[in-house]
Amino acid sequence: MRTLVIIALLFCSLGVISLKAQKTAVHWYLPTMSITEAHQLDGYNLVIVDPEVIFNNRESLETLRADNPEVKIFCYFNAVEWFNPMFSDKRWSQNIVNFLDKKEEWFLHAQNGERISFWKGMETMNCRLDCPRLPVYSKDKTINYIEFITDRFIKDILKNYRFDGVLMDNLWDKIHWLGNYGDNTGGLDYGSDLADNDSVALNLEWQRGMNYCLDEINEFGGAGYLIGNPGHLNYPQCSGKMFENFPEIYLNEADRVYEAWPENINNASVFATGPNIFNARKDNYFFTLCSSLLVDNVYFSYLQNTKYDSKYELDLGPAIGEMKVDKGIYSRRFRKGTVNVNPLHKKAWVTYNDWHKRTE
Repeated sequence: MRTLVIIALLFCSLGVISLKAQKTAVHWYLPTMSITEAHQLDGYNLVIVDPEVIFNNRESLETLRADNPEVKIFCYFNAVEWFNPMFSDKRWSQNIVNFLDKKEEWFLHAQNGERISFWKGMETMNCRLDCPRLPVYSKDKTINYIEFITDRFIKDILKNYRFDGVLMDNLWDKIHWLGNYGDNTGGLDYGSDLADNDSVALNLEWQRGMNYCLDEINEFGGAGYLIGNPGHLNYPQCSGKMFENFPEIYLNEADRVYEAWPENINNASVFATGPNIFNARKDNYFFTLCSSLLVDNVYFSYLQNTKYDSKYELDLGPAIGEMKVDKGIYSRRFRKGTVNVNPLHKKAWVTYNDWHKRTE
């Protein structure tokens, strides 16, 4: 029943049929990009880069634009966690981490007082709006962590280069789970103002902090400036969403492709302005590529730091119909053929008008 509701929502939210061909994106999360590497990205419609590239290899960004004047370049931003120690080729991040290391109140802690980690080697920050306020720019004015890092990101990065938008990573809507996630076993320290079982209030303050950051970035960049990861429907400040390791299983907490897939498709269609990104797993590149063509304004991406590959080109031309479903097979017609996806069996194929078929 839940799947039927999702699919019903999907068809209601599909808009005008796109006249554009398929779209591809790349996540360039390395802090450096050589001119040669920039040329190898020619063909992508959207390039998401680490903010350090503007300091290390700014000329490579201009190479991207010279190769493709219509390319969109977004900046990656993770306000939630920092590598500590930071890598030597990330100078801006090094300065930030060195400063934060002296602000212990701004880190998330376990109940035993140790700093909490989400990703191995990284430390997680307290992005709650009620995070302790500390003097930073002057003794007379105090700010919290999310206010500080949002200010620094806008002033140091976004005002330093003409990015077309921002991909905001780790845009969680809840934080209570982190205390017992992965290697964390000590439980999350909720702080002196909350009881350790008051997860509702804790998550609300976290959302308020993230909302502050998103609102400030949108005020700077305008509408259509933000993509969020993960792909849940929270944080409407985002015009698009990234669905990492498609289909993203955390939307309904079911590690089964046929259950997670419809909700991914539905959520992408809700954020119709986009851009949305279906990021393929290592073993399902073609399944993800075909799925990305079923909904307008979805970009296909493969892993990270990958040069453009002509195998991404399905040569279908513009869409001439909306997505349809029949006996569990989802399909969409294009000028030169039809894309088909079977989520239950994790299969996808393209049938061209001359009757030849592509399955990889």
